[in-house]
Amino acid sequence: MDNPIIVGAQFCSPLQVQLTVAKHIMDFNHGQLVISDSCGNALFKLYQTKVLLRELTVVQDGDDCPVVSIQKKSISFHDTYQVYNKDTSERLFSVKDKHMRDKASETFEIELEDDLQPTFEVKGDFVRRNYKIIYRGSVVVAEVQQGHMSLYSEVTGKRKYGVVIPPKIDQAFVAAVVIIMEAIHNEGKERSGNYRDSSDSDSDH
Repeated sequence: MDNPIIVGAQFCSPLQVQLTVAKHIMDFNHGQLVISDSCGNALFKLYQTKVLLRELTVVQDGDDCPVVSIQKKSISFHDTYQVYNKDTSERLFSVKDKHMRDKASETFEIELEDDLQPTFEVKGDFVRRNYKIIYRGSVVVAEVQQGHMSLYSEVTGKRKYGVVIPPKIDQAFVAAVVIIMEAIHNEGKERSGNYRDSSDSDSDH
């Protein structure tokens, strides 16, 4: 499968991986939103109480080094999120609302910086954290699953969600897209008046 490496080859694995997305569960996570591997090691994290991405937000790795930065475009006909390399101004890709429909179930397009047409799509139910990132219209490069349980879930008693990523896929790219989908979900809750804090257990599941 010839998928582009968007953030870096160091974020690719020769094996399928299953990651866990957890929000503000314990202090040892060293962040408010943490994406960890199957052993509980933090791979990507945010130091934020609300994942909304209105300001430039830096996603860090487990050693606190910048991986990508994300910001919602302030003036845009579509909801558009731009992703940059580390904490620089080098833009890697954009995530754009394709249809501007209700946020519960729709399609987002991902445009790589050097491509004229969208390369990836994100489809599914974002409220319930069940969706897929699809390459070139047919190849699933990541699947988000609400039913996934982890070591963190067992320790805290909170239900988290997982991300299954096939071999040779850029996990940092997938992490950035997942964080954007989380921000979109949070913004939808905020607009509807149901937003409390990103550490809340998701009562809409």
